[in-house]
Amino acid sequence: MAIINRNMFGASITEPPGGAQLMVVPLNLIAEIVSHVDSTGDLARLCRTCRVLNYMALPQLYRNLTLTSYDKIRYRGEQPEGIGSASPFTMGLNAIITRSYATLVRSITLRGEWKENELEEHARVGRVPDASMLLNIAARAAIDRMTNLESFYWELNTKMLDTVITGLTQLPKLTSLMIRFPSSRHPQPTFVIPGMPHLRCLKITHIDPLCYPDDIATLICKSRKLRELKLHWSPRMRDVHEPSVSLHDYFRKLIASKQPLAVKKMSFQNLYAFHTEDFNFAFDPTTVEDVTFLSGVDGSSLVNTFIGSSWPTVPPHAKLRIKSFRLDAVSKRNSEFIGNFSGLERLYFVNVTSESSDLLNCPQPRGGAISSALTPPTSGHYLSGAPSGNATNPSITSASPASQLNAIASVRDLYLSHITTNHGATLRHLLLPSKWPLSTKMTARLVHSCPNLEQLALATEFSSMESLGLLIPSLRKLKAIRLLIPQSSGQSTIGPANSTLKLSPPRVALMSDIKAMQETIANAKTLAEVVDIDDSILSKMLSYDLGNKQVYGNVKLISMGWKAWELRDFYKDPIPPGTKQEWSSRTNGDNASLEITTDSPTPTQGTNSAGLCTPYQPVVARKSPDTQTTHIPSWSNPLGTRHSPLPPSTLGKRLRDQDKSETPRPQTYGYIDRRDESEDVAVFRGACCPYTLTDDGFVWRRRVRRVGWEVLQNWEVWALDAQDI
Repeated sequence: MAIINRNMFGASITEPPGGAQLMVVPLNLIAEIVSHVDSTGDLARLCRTCRVLNYMALPQLYRNLTLTSYDKIRYRGEQPEGIGSASPFTMGLNAIITRSYATLVRSITLRGEWKENELEEHARVGRVPDASMLLNIAARAAIDRMTNLESFYWELNTKMLDTVITGLTQLPKLTSLMIRFPSSRHPQPTFVIPGMPHLRCLKITHIDPLCYPDDIATLICKSRKLRELKLHWSPRMRDVHEPSVSLHDYFRKLIASKQPLAVKKMSFQNLYAFHTEDFNFAFDPTTVEDVTFLSGVDGSSLVNTFIGSSWPTVPPHAKLRIKSFRLDAVSKRNSEFIGNFSGLERLYFVNVTSESSDLLNCPQPRGGAISSALTPPTSGHYLSGAPSGNATNPSITSASPASQLNAIASVRDLYLSHITTNHGATLRHLLLPSKWPLSTKMTARLVHSCPNLEQLALATEFSSMESLGLLIPSLRKLKAIRLLIPQSSGQSTIGPANSTLKLSPPRVALMSDIKAMQETIANAKTLAEVVDIDDSILSKMLSYDLGNKQVYGNVKLISMGWKAWELRDFYKDPIPPGTKQEWSSRTNGDNASLEITTDSPTPTQGTNSAGLCTPYQPVVARKSPDTQTTHIPSWSNPLGTRHSPLPPSTLGKRLRDQDKSETPRPQTYGYIDRRDESEDVAVFRGACCPYTLTDDGFVWRRRVRRVGWEVLQNWEVWALDAQDI
């Protein structure tokens, strides 16, 4: 970059007369503020503001470039993009080649559709279209000027020629490379891609032996610093059941040289190939920590049986160090593989496949479809045991729906058994399939066996939702929880039919609105219908339900279906008007019972199918170790207990800040121990909504904010639930 004029920093840049001066702020603070600007448009506008901001924002503007090509002219209003010059794609390349900005670029992505005219005619005579050749020449010229380039991503639909490949091998700092092969079958020149000694991450997509089969064996063998390998095959071979992929062709030089690759992360997608014994000698199994196998199918193909049975279920090496495992195909064979080693920290079952998008649980903008009664799956998801192969048991496919559900339950129980037995002590992230609604007993066993969970995503039976309030406090490190809507949302997939979800109504300002809110939630029979309720109502409900800092203090994010909320700070709020408390004490031996009623409209006992607000039900007030608050257990909300007396949980309800040396008191639901009579226990429950009270007559609430994909993409149990490596 040109030498900076000293007067630049001495200039007084001001707003209109009387406004604050920008240069009053120290330059290091201005640079720090600019470093947090992510929008490309905002960075470009900062560069055009003044010389100081141009100097600070220009390196960030060109640090990560993404140029997208379109096969048609796009319009912004009535004006086409690039009016007066060329397309933004070519003008971006022109700026790198002709100006002094190329050294600022650290990462560049070329993606989109590149229009190739008369491709068939050129293919018949053995020529490359001029448009494709000129594109590669321009890309090579840009690469030669980007001497500090660290990452290069070719995601165009046209073939990357040897001109660009040769330029990449000369970059001294290139550590990440992504190549997309085209999917057309027109003849094009093929190359042996040379090795790149400094490469650490390699991703190749849309591999097809019948479409431009460039040889990547040398690239894999000679890149000795490679630590992350991602291979994506075209789904065409799986769709037509064509096992044309030979793993030996890609790793033959590693096998011949007897120098296994010490990768840490290995990802395969759409692999449709037989397993061979020499494949075990291509990688050092003791260095692999992250494994991803995505097949993109939901077990509907019986032909996959022949591929899947060739893959072993016993790991090739006893000293595996796999910390993360991600897959989308479940089967008895795959569960045996997970059960043959231990020490997993992250386990993700991807719900999204090419056949099922799972829109009910998709928080991305294209998701959010609403359906209160989904059809049950047509197949039993009884898949093959290969990491990349899938098969459905013929007897299950043709069996009755009850047999299919039993098969799903059998596979689910096998996975849960291996998870709790082999990996429970070390597991931190867990994403379970939405087709596995867990009962209260299963959820309790899972929580008890995995005490170190930080992110959890699961589907639970509707009749078991209220038990989460007793189970979540046992997870002291839990930061994010994702409640999935079962695939057959109108009925229980595995378990009792016609199960209903019990929720506490939200707290609103006017008591006249409570009855309407109660009826709204009482009519909801599935979690999908509850999630479809207005956001303001759900936000108020969560604000009260999650107001106990001792229990939910570490939880930062919660989602139900396609909606998610960020949990922020705790604050005090006055007790809502229009309610009253009535205490009555009945001495029965050494215990005293407690009854609370409200003057809010409540349904007649036994008439509410959702179990809401049945009057004169005994509840228990438990004094938390924090003497400033008293928490009333919720009996009818998704994160609380039921209103009817329940037997004590086998897990208990441990408070996060409770001293381990303190001996817990025995508790009897429906009664208060006489030893608590000396304490000033304030109890309040208005409109059947759970509250956490302070000693000064206020209730604890929590600020909640509805968030979208811009926040969820930073959490693995949401971001990794996709068909992408």
